[in-house]
Amino acid sequence: MIKEMANPKSHLFSLSFFSLLLLLHFPTVSFAQTLFIFGDGLYDAGNKQFVSTNRVDASFPPYGITLGEATGRWSDGLVVPDYLASFMGIPRISPILSVAADFSHGANFAIADATVLGSPQDTLTLSQQVIKFTENKNKWSAQARSEAVYLFYIGSDDYLKYVKNNPNPSDVQKQDFVDQVITAVEAELKVIYGSGGRKFAFQNLAPLGCLPAVKQANGNVQDCVRLPSEMAALHNKKLLQLLVELSRQLSGFQYSFYDFYSSIQNRVIKPKTYTFETGMAACCGIGSVNGTSCSINNVCAKPEDYLFFDGKHLTQEGNLQVGHLMWGADPEVVGPNNLRELLVLPLDTSIILAEIQEAMAATRTRQMKIESLYDIKMESEMENQWLSLVDKAFSFMI
Repeated sequence: MIKEMANPKSHLFSLSFFSLLLLLHFPTVSFAQTLFIFGDGLYDAGNKQFVSTNRVDASFPPYGITLGEATGRWSDGLVVPDYLASFMGIPRISPILSVAADFSHGANFAIADATVLGSPQDTLTLSQQVIKFTENKNKWSAQARSEAVYLFYIGSDDYLKYVKNNPNPSDVQKQDFVDQVITAVEAELKVIYGSGGRKFAFQNLAPLGCLPAVKQANGNVQDCVRLPSEMAALHNKKLLQLLVELSRQLSGFQYSFYDFYSSIQNRVIKPKTYTFETGMAACCGIGSVNGTSCSINNVCAKPEDYLFFDGKHLTQEGNLQVGHLMWGADPEVVGPNNLRELLVLPLDTSIILAEIQEAMAATRTRQMKIESLYDIKMESEMENQWLSLVDKAFSFMI
């Protein structure tokens, strides 16, 4: 049992009741059958091998050993989007650069080493990924694009490169760089929104100073490195502010925000609570915490005992836990909607459901935890209208 998923019975009851209410009240409620994925190596399903001029480690063992073959995924097995697609009841989403693939249920644009800013070699920036989406958007109907979920994890490499080049930035410099990243993210979200996207799901950044590769490079493997994690936390707060603001500015903009930062931090500190033997070292690699050079010659016997597979990426077991949390965790972990709830939000109203649990008058206090982490209230100005519709739906049912 994953610890974050507290009080599952009450949460499932509120979700089931809410879903029934929607189905009775809104004739156009639908469940998304299309998933678009943007990001870096945590989400890459094989794009890197199509653009790299060098050997792509993830295309060879030990990557994929739990699956029985290397697939270009930076893990021993599946990655988070694979599980989310499964929970949605659709096939795994193919990498967009695999030209012969089936894209009927969406496309994966994520690629290892991707950044929001800059133009690194052998990868695609977030802007380039969005351009790929717009170039290919006619593969999907306008309805499919509007009902689809747009999933994001990106920014880690921006901050890791920044702290490497700026080991002692001032507070103003840190805020200025985060603002640059968030401004660029905002521009791309608006491009997708302009192409019909309405449902956006974000996995916020991990505590980057806790990655084995970062700790090993810093020479202090016992403690997480402060500056990279601080930059990630600043980014996460600004990202949540952006999503709240867009939900107020853009009609029909809906979002899910998963607190990956706290989930990783918890598992690094108390791995056995979450079924791992260690959250400190990677399963594959060399060095004090196996932070670099993952190869078939230096891989652990049981990847499921490890949170990290290599110095930066999770094991299949880690990805499975993340997938479950994004899909169905309560508001201590993901809000204002988890992904399962996001799928049933109606498209034919301007309502943005800020708090399903508040509408059910049951679990508002739990959401305060994720809000307090970022000092942001995850509400839309449309909330009163939503509660009014809830009252009407009750009357309709009676």
